[in-house]
Amino acid sequence: MFRKLLGVLAAGIVVASGFAPAAQAADNPYGDPNLVPMFDGTSLSAWTSSKAGLWSAKNGVIHGNGTARGWLYYTKQQVGTFRWIFNVRQVKGNHKPTVLIWGTTDPIRDALSAIQFQPPNGGHWDYRPGHNDGGGKLFTQLPHSTIDIKKWAQCELIGNATTGVARMACCPLTGTAVTCKGVEVLRFTDRTAGRVGPLALQVHNSGIQDEYRGLYVESPVVTKPDEFLTL
Repeated sequence: MFRKLLGVLAAGIVVASGFAPAAQAADNPYGDPNLVPMFDGTSLSAWTSSKAGLWSAKNGVIHGNGTARGWLYYTKQQVGTFRWIFNVRQVKGNHKPTVLIWGTTDPIRDALSAIQFQPPNGGHWDYRPGHNDGGGKLFTQLPHSTIDIKKWAQCELIGNATTGVARMACCPLTGTAVTCKGVEVLRFTDRTAGRVGPLALQVHNSGIQDEYRGLYVESPVVTKPDEFLTL
């Protein structure tokens, strides 16, 4: 009887495990199933540009056409606390690539009144009304080996709207590598800055051709909140 009971229990365990839900696979190179792709490689339908003709989907990348100063913001989701990962390089230009966080589209002002991060080496600017300056002690640039902006680099931004802390880690992509081990290059802290707003790519002035690919966003942040995935 005891052996028969064990057999029934064992069979029950096998049956139960057979119906256990499988873990969701991550459709990205970072192993995080909660990251959402922001660009399908062919269309900018999920994005809104400040000016016509400023950006194009070209050869699987978001390409800055170099026509004027402006920005391109993601319209499917605005975020307060987030993780944002992308690859970036500069084809042509006289100013470092720039991205914008914690801005606003109502009203729309220059650079979306946002906090600017300059990937991959960590320059910065604060476009909020009453600021419009380099940000001073609100930003901390961390020592690292200079990353060539003319070659593809990977960057990860993490932002916490409650604490007002946003951080960026970047690294050069070498050869055919899809990912790399990042190093933190920039940190911003201002508890009054965090708010729900668009994630945006910015062209600082005409003549600049920046390119982006492999863009992913996670918000709310489920995987390792306030921690980098790419370090």
